[in-house]
Amino acid sequence: MGTALVTGGTGFVGRELVRQLVARGDQVAVLSRSRPAAKVYWFECDFADSVALEKTISNNKFDVIYHCGSLPGDTGNPDEMVRVNVVGLTNMLEVARRMKVKRFVLSSSISAYEWYPATKFRPPVRMPVSEDHPCRPQDIYSSSKRMQELLIETYFHQYEVPTCALRLTAVMGPGGRGGGKMWREFAEQMQAGKQIQLPMFSAEELAHFVDLRDVAEMHICCGEHVNAIGQIFNCCGPQPTRGSEFASYVEGICPGSEATFGFPWSMAQGGEISFDMSKIKSLLHYEPTHSLKDSVTSIYDWVQAGGLEGSTSE
Repeated sequence: MGTALVTGGTGFVGRELVRQLVARGDQVAVLSRSRPAAKVYWFECDFADSVALEKTISNNKFDVIYHCGSLPGDTGNPDEMVRVNVVGLTNMLEVARRMKVKRFVLSSSISAYEWYPATKFRPPVRMPVSEDHPCRPQDIYSSSKRMQELLIETYFHQYEVPTCALRLTAVMGPGGRGGGKMWREFAEQMQAGKQIQLPMFSAEELAHFVDLRDVAEMHICCGEHVNAIGQIFNCCGPQPTRGSEFASYVEGICPGSEATFGFPWSMAQGGEISFDMSKIKSLLHYEPTHSLKDSVTSIYDWVQAGGLEGSTSE
């Protein structure tokens, strides 16, 4: 197998990606500011510091770089958002350029289109949303994710770095941290077994989630398939889900619980949104396999196995 570097390998998506890469026999290194739990080589570094980054990994060579190490939401500090998400990515692209990597995979977000839960929801121009839908970001987080995509496209066209990106929708799975923190709260409510608040405004809302396991698989697929080079793909589950369906899954899987609505970080804020996955299916022959019900079950099973004990959201 190949050699892979995962930035942000201790985060929500990064940890699962590292787990899957290690499980299939790849040589894996993690670049992060906290020590990874997996037995991999660890580079402790702030990739937004170009001098420190050069000193830390200049003598190494990787086949694939998976860049998962972005801020997962708006910190309220535009300077920090740009320093980490934009300057940090530029530094990593320069590393990829010098190393002549076989692939550079960016974890982007559907926020690059514009949809970030903290901003007022505007309906899509058309649904399901395909990769050629207009990008209309109106907040610093969404803008930083679109800037990231423009950077990887520029490095592909101008410097021939083999880049690609995945636009992640709401990633769902156990052990939530960073961008998955809400799923830890969801798990804690499951453990209590009473009221469980769903990340949706209403039973009628249509939203599109994606299982953590599928997200990691899509990263690996993009890291290997030649058709991924120069492309941006939606990264979503098999199908969108109504709030009423979500509630029935939760109440059926967690006995005695009651699903409630009104979550302030709802994706569609009571409206409707869904995404088209035909591009990754046709070009990379990849199809997500885990339903939202599977994701709810994975969190419940993790709770029942004692996952909340001894784990933290950071």
